[in-house]
Amino acid sequence: MKFKRYIAAALSAAVIAASAAAAAAADFTDISGHWAEAMITDLADRGIVNGVSETEFNPDGTVTRAEFLKMAMEATGIETVPYRDGECLDAKKSDWYAQYLQSILDKGLVPENMVAGYNLEVKRGEDGTVKTHYSGAFNANLPITREEMAVIAQYTYQYTRNANTMKDMKQGEDLPFTDADQISGWAHEAVKLAYAQGFISGMETGAFEPKATLTRAEAATIISRMITTGTAG
Repeated sequence: MKFKRYIAAALSAAVIAASAAAAAAADFTDISGHWAEAMITDLADRGIVNGVSETEFNPDGTVTRAEFLKMAMEATGIETVPYRDGECLDAKKSDWYAQYLQSILDKGLVPENMVAGYNLEVKRGEDGTVKTHYSGAFNANLPITREEMAVIAQYTYQYTRNANTMKDMKQGEDLPFTDADQISGWAHEAVKLAYAQGFISGMETGAFEPKATLTRAEAATIISRMITTGTAG
């Protein structure tokens, strides 16, 4: 896969959420010759990303929905909020990602198509305040697909734009991918925008493979691009 290697200077040390001991890139025995070796090496030497162990980064391992959500929120500066029982879909207070999911639910940034059994109730209290309640399952430990990644990346990035920086956001154009017609309708516009911003690119075959799962190396690259674009904007 051909990815440009953008290196983010400000990526949080916790950006790769598959937590394990941090390690210098020189200790990773599984990235030699990998297409993302240079980027992983730089980020690890800066203490920005962690390996899955002291000697392995597992660049081709999958990334869960929760892990990428955490990365995207940290890349864009979206803060967590305290977990509220009964208002965080299928997450429990003990789940490490609960505060991330609660925050993004509060902001309306979780696509309903990523919530199994999605249901939204809107209630008006006696004081006139309107409360919304989501129900369903986010299934945070599922491997995230490439189209889901593009949606989360674009939604979180766009949420943090203000009136001045929004005008610099590039508009989506027709996608060049050979399998663009296989992108789910609910994700298509976000994929177009994520591509326009330079967050995502296609495979060497010219396809996007929207239903394929994301790897740790790809996730690190995309997050780095998001930060670079956000800083430039």
